Amino acid sequence: MYDIDLNRYTEVVDSAIALRPQIEKAVDEICEQGYSNIFFIGCGGTWAHTLPMKYWVETTTADVDVHCEIAAEFLACPPKAFNKDSVCVFSTRTGTTPEIIEAAKFCQEQGARTLMYVSNDNTPATEYADYKFFSFAEDDVLCEAIYTYQITLVARFLKNAGAFPKYDTFMEEFGKIAPYLIKAKDAQDERCAAMAEDFKDTDYHMVIGSGMLWGEAYDYAMCILEEMQWIKTKSIHAAEFFHGTIELCEEGTSLIMLYGEDDTRKLMDRVDNFTHMLADEKGVHVRVNKFDTAEVELPFSDPEFRKIVSPMVTYTITERLSCHLEHVRNHPLTTRRYYHQMNY
Repeated sequence: MYDIDLNRYTEVVDSAIALRPQIEKAVDEICEQGYSNIFFIGCGGTWAHTLPMKYWVETTTADVDVHCEIAAEFLACPPKAFNKDSVCVFSTRTGTTPEIIEAAKFCQEQGARTLMYVSNDNTPATEYADYKFFSFAEDDVLCEAIYTYQITLVARFLKNAGAFPKYDTFMEEFGKIAPYLIKAKDAQDERCAAMAEDFKDTDYHMVIGSGMLWGEAYDYAMCILEEMQWIKTKSIHAAEFFHGTIELCEEGTSLIMLYGEDDTRKLMDRVDNFTHMLADEKGVHVRVNKFDTAEVELPFSDPEFRKIVSPMVTYTITERLSCHLEHVRNHPLTTRRYYHQMNY
């Protein structure tokens, strides 16, 4: 595979998985003490990665109230549901993001409990963590670490709420996921290289997702194609595609479709079917590229487990496209013009 350190990748995923005992202990303590609700708080990608956690909880039988908040907006206008019995969950690579630090500090000051995943230990954000979880990760593998932390966390809350009886089986099998993710990357590498070559001069993309993968659509559009490649991109929920964005489909328009394995696949199919109608009835041919987690081999004995990890799998395979885009466009994923370059 092009430009990937497989040993480092395995280390990052396995290190995050090894946090399981710490996470279980923290969640068990919180559940024993009692809590009113869970607030996932982030910004940019760390906010987007919380959206599937909310979707997952809300599609179970658990009586668990979950909120996903953008840190700066949370501070500007704290939601009515937030209170001293709330549990506030954060993730940060650097541990220095001002909005995360301020939000965690605010939550603590209000008496709420804070849980913080960081990939840089002893940073300012950890000062406001009641429960700190640290493992090594870097930008290109950060999301696998964050998803591992969040999946383990939510799974434990669901188990304790009596809504995840297969918890032990899931966690045992989830712990074996690293080599399957590497195999998925390898299977997509050649295809993504060809896509990158096709995309290198494309100046506009639509990234479409739904259900567990709506957050990934938002993240890939804004944090990868826009922030890291400076390509104008719109993230669109598949259900909302037909309420405006449909009119932007022209000859050659790029549609990147992220398929998961939850009940919203039919929403994605509707968009896909429309692209065929567009060609047949209007003579307009858009470029459709699909990433489908159903095509990926995973270590699970229960098909229901697959949807839980679908955001993590999607990030893993789309990373191959990002890597090849960086190469063919001669535009490093780390280059910024304004982000963290100005005092805004």
